[in-house]
Amino acid sequence: MTNDKSMLPIGTMLNGRYIIRGHLSSGGFGKTYLAVCRPQNTKVAIKEFFMTSANFRDADGVSVSTNGNYTQQFGEQIVKFRKEYERLRLISNVHVVKVYDCFEENGTAYYVMDFVEGTNLEEYLKKRNAPYTEIAVYNYLKQILDGLKAIHSKDLLHLDLKPANIMKTPNGYVKLIDLGASKDYIGGVGATMFTGVARTERYAPPEQVDGSFDKLGPWSDFYALGATLYRLLTNRVVPTYTSLYEDHTRDKHIALPMPNVSDKTKLLIVWLMNTDRTRRPQSVDDILQWLRNPSAQDQEVTIQDPEVTINVPREEKRPPQPPTPQPRPTSQPPTPVPKNDEFLCEMMGINISDKGYKYEARRVNKVLDDLGWLKLSSARFPIYGTQRAFSRPEEEEEDESDL
Repeated sequence: MTNDKSMLPIGTMLNGRYIIRGHLSSGGFGKTYLAVCRPQNTKVAIKEFFMTSANFRDADGVSVSTNGNYTQQFGEQIVKFRKEYERLRLISNVHVVKVYDCFEENGTAYYVMDFVEGTNLEEYLKKRNAPYTEIAVYNYLKQILDGLKAIHSKDLLHLDLKPANIMKTPNGYVKLIDLGASKDYIGGVGATMFTGVARTERYAPPEQVDGSFDKLGPWSDFYALGATLYRLLTNRVVPTYTSLYEDHTRDKHIALPMPNVSDKTKLLIVWLMNTDRTRRPQSVDDILQWLRNPSAQDQEVTIQDPEVTINVPREEKRPPQPPTPQPRPTSQPPTPVPKNDEFLCEMMGINISDKGYKYEARRVNKVLDDLGWLKLSSARFPIYGTQRAFSRPEEEEEDESDL
């Protein structure tokens, strides 16, 4: 836990029942604290709306004031903060921290979340001092994608995805914490305030770094996801987006060296970290579809890119199924097959010495079936040196693989 002059003092009471016990993290849009909820003394996390470029702490160390130039914008953002809470509280996903209370106090607003016990993936990585295995990372990836899908479904973005904001719980789950802000929430803060707000260097995509909030979308979180995967799999510092832009190699191996990482995973990371937002995945489903079949050859849609080519398979199409055989009507007894074999074959135009008899017999069967006769499945004629005999339809059919 860190300490700075702009954080609430330990022991501060909020909303008459939450007591601050520590400082968990700070970002451009707010500060997150560890607190206990009276009277049960349950641990919770509380996020305080505090804009680094606009707010400062008063002399009492608790109240929040706003620079005069941003008073109106701050008021607008408080309203959006509360609206964001209303959407966040609707998210019910095991891989996203639960938000359940919101209130205004000290000249700003707060919302309350579950406190997630465990250690974040960045701390685990530092303790290991070695990359994670691909098996472990793919296990985390599936859970992270599930959480992101839940967030995006409410028209929200995380905007600060990184290993330090992914908690690994004692039961093995991973949870996304320290949620960022929605696109609407960021809109209107102004470019001068946006610089340095709601982002982590090297994990934030170009559109977030540049303050182009109108260009933010799910693809912005995917860039940070790619950077997160790279960090976990290599234990290396994530490159800047300018380094990626300047690397003109197809697989970005100069900016993104990934020794001992499979080609499949390298392609995924390069796709996620494309500096052009339009060439990244546009939804969680795009990523899941690619993961199911990254090398589909006969059912693939290829996204051509000067930097990388990613194959996104189309939805698999099942081959047409043969119609279900319908039982023959039993209202009238079938007409028996004529006993004269030679006459039958002559009538059907079949040469009994013709080696193509087996194929023709199938044609005969269709005609007989249409006439309501018992089907002819074999005949007492020499075929490939063997002797066959007429049989009734309920007897064993010929192996069609011989045809």
